[in-house]
Amino acid sequence: MPSPTIEQLSPRDILVVARLRMEVAAHLAAATAGVDPSLAEAARRPFLLKLSCPGCPPAYVSCRKGSTAHPLSLRAVSGGERPKGLVSLTLRFTSPRACAKALSGGGGMPIPVPGGPGAFAALRWFRAAAPRAGAALSDAAIPVAARARLAATAAVFGLAAVGSADPWLTDRLAHMPDGSVAVIAEGSFSLGLQKSGRTIAAFNEAPEHPSARLEFAGPEAALAVLSGRRPAVVALGSGEVAIRGLLPLVQGFFGVMDRLSDLLAVRAFTGGER
Repeated sequence: MPSPTIEQLSPRDILVVARLRMEVAAHLAAATAGVDPSLAEAARRPFLLKLSCPGCPPAYVSCRKGSTAHPLSLRAVSGGERPKGLVSLTLRFTSPRACAKALSGGGGMPIPVPGGPGAFAALRWFRAAAPRAGAALSDAAIPVAARARLAATAAVFGLAAVGSADPWLTDRLAHMPDGSVAVIAEGSFSLGLQKSGRTIAAFNEAPEHPSARLEFAGPEAALAVLSGRRPAVVALGSGEVAIRGLLPLVQGFFGVMDRLSDLLAVRAFTGGER
């Protein structure tokens, strides 16, 4: 059965897809700059970029002065957090439908609203980063460990967006225990998830003392599972993925992951519309 298009969704689901796409776009673009030198070079000066959509908390990408080896450092923030500093540029989507459609490949551009120094640098960088971030996941020229890190970043921040915004998951979250999960693939990534009440938060670092650990045998296994090429159940049975600690918490996250996969599959167009 084909996946639905955005126009076939309810207003509630369109709002969830808009938030999901916006937050994943911010985090994936910032993470891709760490594996693609051309995107790091495109960030020519510090800026604070804000992605805005009615009904959704904003997502941000901050470009700040870094080390001598990496003069500028990029970091995304979402889920109600706000980086310090004056916003250089706001990319304002006019509606959740417009946001969901644009960030699902349906065309259309948000309205750029300059707010301070670095506005044009932020716009130039995002125009380069947004399409490159999506393509990088399947770019064989990028090492597997780097692509696995990008896929894991999209997964954990996607889980946080969907888990915190989707009313469809309310009952499931109510039956999940609270706690934290370290999501790890040695040599590739070490990320974190935190479930508190009816919200989920994601972090760029794994918690020191997690309630549970979800460990992949290596970057290849992580990329295969997170890209959907290998079912998680099969990977668990073969030992490519291991779960330790509070099992009901991780099982609950797998349920949220199913919902995330359904929403990411939503298309901007039907097959004959392009």
